[in-house]
Amino acid sequence: SPAIMYSIYRDTDAKYVLFTTKNGLVKKTSLDEYVSTKKKTGIGAITLREGDSLASVSLIKDESIVIITAGGYMLKCNSSDISATSRMTSGVKGINLGKDDCVVAALPIRDAKDELAIFSEHGFGKKLAPTEMMTQKRGGKGIICFKGSDKLAAAALVSDGDMVLICGDRSSICIDAKEIPQLGRATTG
Repeated sequence: SPAIMYSIYRDTDAKYVLFTTKNGLVKKTSLDEYVSTKKKTGIGAITLREGDSLASVSLIKDESIVIITAGGYMLKCNSSDISATSRMTSGVKGINLGKDDCVVAALPIRDAKDELAIFSEHGFGKKLAPTEMMTQKRGGKGIICFKGSDKLAAAALVSDGDMVLICGDRSSICIDAKEIPQLGRATTG
């Protein structure tokens, strides 16, 4: 799994670390459990089940989160519905995945006006309005957010003043968030 690095000082009022795995588990642990222990050899952060790996790590307060899958599903839930557990636990079901599906992103929603920008492996992209992201209970299947034979590869929460850097295997592009079309959930982009 890829390494994830985060500056705590960018989120000084964060209370928790939220881990999301490729297989749809979520785990919320008090940030103090990591900050208060200073070992040069490092400390355990999460117990991963066999065949699983990290998809996302975020610092949160108790805002809503949206989980996006490669198969084109999203689930928005309240992070307050996820009980805080100790460091070396594996978490609880965040989203119920279909066959051969996996989590590609889990994003804390810090501004209720932000749109969800999603991008597929073959370069298709679109934005979803905040009203398209209805709050559900954690552990459900979620709702469709992308229709097509392509798999979703990445997602970000954006506003019109943002620039979005999209990096592929061989090239990258920086575009204005305003240029990404806002479309309905059951479209490709």
